[in-house]
Amino acid sequence: MASATALAIGGSFLSAFLQVLFDRMASREVVGFFRDRKLNDRLLKKLKVLMISVNGVLDDAEEKQIAKPAVEMWVNELKDAVYEADDLLDEIAYEALRSEVEVGSQSSADQVRGFLSARFSFQKVKEEMETKLGEIVDMLEYLVQQKDALGLREGTVEKASSQRISTTSLVDESGVYGRDGDKEAIMKLLVELPDSVGHLKHLLYASLKGAKIKRLPESMCTLYNLQRLVLEDCRNLVRLPHSIGNLKHLRYVTLKGTAIKMLPASMGGLCNLQTLILRSCKDLIELPDDLGRLINLSHLDIEGTKLSKMPLHMGKLTKLQNLSDFFLGKDTGSSIQELGKLQHLQGGLNIWNLQNVGTAPDALHDNVKGMKHLKTLNLMWDGDANDSGHVRHVLDKLEPDVNMEYLYIYGYGGTRFSDWVGDSSFSRIVFMELSRCKYCTSLPPLGQLGSLKELLVRGFEGLAVVGREFYGSCMSVRKPFGSLESLTLSMMPEWREWISDQGMQAFPCLRKLCISGCPNLRKVLSNHLLPSLTTLEIEGCKQLVTSIPRCPIIDELKLDDDSRHLLLGRLPSGMHSLKVYRFYSIDSIPKEMEQIGSFLTTLEEIEMENCDSLKCFQLDLFPRLKTLRISTCSNLESHCEHEGPLEDLTSLHSLKIWECPKLVSFVKGGLPASCLTELQLFDCANLMSLPEHMNSLLPSLEDLRLFLLPKLEFFPVGGLPSKLKSLYIENCGKLIAARMQWSLQSLASLSKFTVGVDESVESFPEEMLLPSALASLEIWSLKTLKSLNYSGLQHLTSLGQLTITDCPNLQSMPEEGLPSSLSSLEIWRCPLLDQRSFHFNHERPVGETECLQVCHADIFLLLTFIAHLQFLLIMRTGILGVPGKVSFPYLHLYSEPQQNVLELDACLNLVLQAIDEKIFGVRSLCKVERSSMFTGEYTCTSRTCFGPRGIEEANGLCKFNFIPCLMMMFKMVQGSRLWKP
Repeated sequence: MASATALAIGGSFLSAFLQVLFDRMASREVVGFFRDRKLNDRLLKKLKVLMISVNGVLDDAEEKQIAKPAVEMWVNELKDAVYEADDLLDEIAYEALRSEVEVGSQSSADQVRGFLSARFSFQKVKEEMETKLGEIVDMLEYLVQQKDALGLREGTVEKASSQRISTTSLVDESGVYGRDGDKEAIMKLLVELPDSVGHLKHLLYASLKGAKIKRLPESMCTLYNLQRLVLEDCRNLVRLPHSIGNLKHLRYVTLKGTAIKMLPASMGGLCNLQTLILRSCKDLIELPDDLGRLINLSHLDIEGTKLSKMPLHMGKLTKLQNLSDFFLGKDTGSSIQELGKLQHLQGGLNIWNLQNVGTAPDALHDNVKGMKHLKTLNLMWDGDANDSGHVRHVLDKLEPDVNMEYLYIYGYGGTRFSDWVGDSSFSRIVFMELSRCKYCTSLPPLGQLGSLKELLVRGFEGLAVVGREFYGSCMSVRKPFGSLESLTLSMMPEWREWISDQGMQAFPCLRKLCISGCPNLRKVLSNHLLPSLTTLEIEGCKQLVTSIPRCPIIDELKLDDDSRHLLLGRLPSGMHSLKVYRFYSIDSIPKEMEQIGSFLTTLEEIEMENCDSLKCFQLDLFPRLKTLRISTCSNLESHCEHEGPLEDLTSLHSLKIWECPKLVSFVKGGLPASCLTELQLFDCANLMSLPEHMNSLLPSLEDLRLFLLPKLEFFPVGGLPSKLKSLYIENCGKLIAARMQWSLQSLASLSKFTVGVDESVESFPEEMLLPSALASLEIWSLKTLKSLNYSGLQHLTSLGQLTITDCPNLQSMPEEGLPSSLSSLEIWRCPLLDQRSFHFNHERPVGETECLQVCHADIFLLLTFIAHLQFLLIMRTGILGVPGKVSFPYLHLYSEPQQNVLELDACLNLVLQAIDEKIFGVRSLCKVERSSMFTGEYTCTSRTCFGPRGIEEANGLCKFNFIPCLMMMFKMVQGSRLWKP
């Protein structure tokens, strides 16, 4: 079946191939060659008639060759004859092109000598070609005679016509079969082509894309019919063989991304070449001198090379339609006049090194204006100009056609631009960039470009003022920059001011404005309305403070320089967020920014940090503000400019004020924030009071955190809000000293309380200090605390978690015991506390504490008091030992459904053998994390028991390490035979 398919494809290809031959026989080159050389054109006509005859039966032959070997042989012989005809017609077309190139490149004397020389060989060439053509005709006549004997019948030729092979160099690669991944893998393995590749005499297409080959074999010169050669990304390929010039039918060659440095001179003889791609050949420094002989070349891509000049006679490439770059050499290579001859260029063109254009009177004329299909033009100078007038004269002569859409000018050395730059006749320009034009003192009238959508102006070092000249004639343009959507102005160190006339309706569609690297800029369109602007970015313009345009629908705002960093952004809700870091120049940011736009009424989140000049933050300017964080604002004094009460802050949910040493109190009358749920005050050294009427004005407050407030002594009159759930007091010496006036008993919702960093408390908590509903109590860094007060704990019937940290003088726990509700106890860095201090309520068999964490105590015996231990962490306990006969009648670790855990951290010299297996009631042991230091190494099995004899062996061995400095975790799961860390 596969063989039949291959034959069918071959026949179908042959039918299509004949259509190509019909085109070639009618081509200008072939017909002209027969006429000029006086060849027997009757043979050419007979060849055409015979091919039409065999083409009529090809459909029938394609079907019958599968079952009839004689038909298959007939098809193969027909292939040979057709290929011979194709070779001959290609040779004729090539000779015609070669003659055309030679005549065009010779002087009159050379042409005479060439004509006299050709006379002697003409007759010989004529006889050879006619003889060869006659042989092909004879072969086809024989095959036509055989078709009747083979029973081949004429049918429709529409099928063949519909499958004509394209003669263009842009071959469709969809005919290259195979998985892309497989092809890539094969190419990466291919490092050398065998010489036998030269046997593929009828090969039309060769792709070695991505192969690691370093060279092409000389035998490739025999691939006479090769039309397309793809060597893209062959990164090891540094040169081509000289014999590549023999592949005279090549139409398409790509060397993109190769390491090639030079092309062989013989490539100048590839007269059929239409496309040459050398993009990203980063080592390529020179093109062949005879490149001008490639008169059929229509596409030349040399972007990303190291070329510094073009070969001579580039103007002869009159069919060139796509040329990526043109390099002007200094007194060498093709001049700009040669470029002017390429009038069919389209797409984009980069012209490099315009500083090398000569000063001769005839050196310049309109070089680009006739290129009516060119859409993108990039004009580039490199280096300082010695003659500003000449530079401008060059730019004058580079005026493009008015159909231009994208224009780039780099490194222009004149003091002013040519009149055509910005002329209203260029009505199709949508993008323009003017860069590194450092001597220009003014901008061209770009406001007259009615279709311009994006403009970039950079590196104008001599520009001081942007004025009305930028907008153009008001007589011709009602709304300057009427279509502009994005404007970028950067790297202009002397620019001081940007002004516009009163009432000018410029930039009606501008959506994005970016200004950067202009340190002396003080004024930008002051009070000018930009009705469509949504993004404003100002960076490195430290003197530009308030004189900026009005932007009523601004979405994103960025101000960034040495003294400030401000970001305004759009939130998913459609509202805005504002982040301000460093802002030293003004005392009221909202007031100064109010002129920019109405976004102050849409702000939901504000963060302000290191704004040393900020004295007043006016909360009532932000009616929709939900979150406010102010930190390290050393001069902040108030939240309101007037003394009266604030308007209702109904949207505010979170307020955080950190490190504001001059904040003494809140506005008189309190904060009317009925939705505030979180309030944090940190390191405000002079704050003496909390907001007034908190219990009524802040009814939704749930989380109150007070840090490092040394002058705060009392809660406000009326106490704290009744819905408060979490209270955190740290390093507030006066407030902690007055704790008996806190009145926390009335807070029925308070479930978490933390107190810390004080050096005056010896016993805590006092009786009835804390509310009975408290679920979590954390005590930390009370340096003088010696004991816990049972009278302050006994009524905490809901207390489930107790954490005590860094209390170096704590010596004992209440003798009466801890609350029976306790399920988690954590004690850290309390070195004077030992197990004799622990007493648990025995109402639930010695308590049902589920979590116990203790450090700096010899407390292994404490296990006897805990009946439902789920987690134990023992840290830095020194020598931990257990007498061999000690039993733990109440201790049992849940084996289902919970996963019970024992962690031992830095328990030096642990006597594990003494632990009776009755403690655990489970015999599965997990593997322990290893450390580079351990006191012993043991082997244990996947099923191990703890018994009087220690660890017993059973099935299979595994390592078990006692680690003195890292955590060891034992996890016991019912049915598990493996320990898991």
